[in-house]
Amino acid sequence: MITKVLTSKNKEEYNSLIIHPVQTWDWGDFQISQGHTVYRLGVFDDNDKIVSAYSVSFHQVPKFKFSIGTILRGPEIDDQMIQQVTELAKKENAIFVKFEPNITYKIFDNLNNETVVSSKPQFNNLLSSPKVAFYPHTYLIDLTKSETQLLEFMHSKTRYNIRVANRYGVEVKEQTDDKGFEIYFKLLFDTTKRQGFYLHSEKYNRDLWKKLKDTGMVHIMLASYQNQVLSAFMIFKVGDKLFYPYGSSLDTNRQVMAPTLLMWEVIKLGQTLKCKTFDMWGCLGPNAKETENGFGFHRFKQGYGGQLIEYVGTYDLVINQNLYKLYNYTDKARWKLLRFKANLLKSFRK
Repeated sequence: MITKVLTSKNKEEYNSLIIHPVQTWDWGDFQISQGHTVYRLGVFDDNDKIVSAYSVSFHQVPKFKFSIGTILRGPEIDDQMIQQVTELAKKENAIFVKFEPNITYKIFDNLNNETVVSSKPQFNNLLSSPKVAFYPHTYLIDLTKSETQLLEFMHSKTRYNIRVANRYGVEVKEQTDDKGFEIYFKLLFDTTKRQGFYLHSEKYNRDLWKKLKDTGMVHIMLASYQNQVLSAFMIFKVGDKLFYPYGSSLDTNRQVMAPTLLMWEVIKLGQTLKCKTFDMWGCLGPNAKETENGFGFHRFKQGYGGQLIEYVGTYDLVINQNLYKLYNYTDKARWKLLRFKANLLKSFRK
C-alpha cells in the first residue's frame, strides 16, 4: 500500500470512500476558506486503485508560527497513517495532530449493558487526548426499519409529542435555499444567544453554507406553526448516511412540540433519500444525569429509540512535547473564561 497526497482530479474517487461530512472534499474546501491548510490523502493498492482516504487539516495558532492538525471522524488509525501524518505535521510546524476515528468501540442496549465491538488504537506515540472534538457517544437510528417499527422503538413520550404537534397543525417542509438558510441561521443565533452556548461566527456559518449548498449534501428543514417558523434543522447526507449536526428553535409556543415533529419528518426524509443510518451527531453517555450540561439535547435524541454507541476515542500525535503541554494549559484556561462569560451573559438575561 502507498499513501499519496491527492489533487482535485481525485475528488470523485475520494468522496466515494468517505462516510462522514467533515471528511468530504467539499468540507475540506470550506476549511481552506477559513484559512486552514488541508491535505487529502489516498491509500493506493498495488493496482494503483484508491482503497481508503482521509483528510488532515492544519489550523494556524493565532500570532504564532505553529499549527494544530486534526483528522476528525476519519478511518481506523494504522502505522502508515501515523508515518504519513507525522511527515506532514513537521512540514506544517504542528504542535500535535488530533485523531478522532469514526470507529465504534462499544454498543449499548436499553439496559445500558455494553458490548465491545472493536479495540482502541495502541500506538506508543499516541496519547489519549485531554479534549475531544466530537461527543464520544451518539445515537444511530436504523432507517431500514418501517415507520411502524421506528415508532415502536421510540419513547412513548416522543410518540405522544408527535401526535400533539400534528393536532396543533404544525407544518414541516424542506427549504434548502438561501431564504431557508437565513431563517435557519436567525433561529440558530437566537437559540445560542438565549441558552448561552458557544456559536461559530457569522462568517463561519455563511461560508459553510456557501461552500456546501450546491453539493447535494445539505438539507434545511423547517417546522412552522401559524405561519411562524419555530424550529429549523440543517441536515447532512453522505452516501447512505444522514446526519443531524445543527438544530435550533424558538422559545415560544413550545406546547406545540414543533422540534419533535421536525425530527420525525427528518427521519422519514432519510428514508426517502434511501439512507440506511441516521447519525444524531453526539450525545451524553449511558449513565447521563440531568445535572450534566447538554442533558436536554441528550434526552431529546434518546426519545427516538436509536442505538447508543461509543467511539474508540480521541488521541493526540505529539510532535512538540513542550509546546503541547503549554497549549493544553492555555486552551483549558481560555475555555474556562469563555464559559464564564457565557454563563454571566445568560444570568443577565434571566
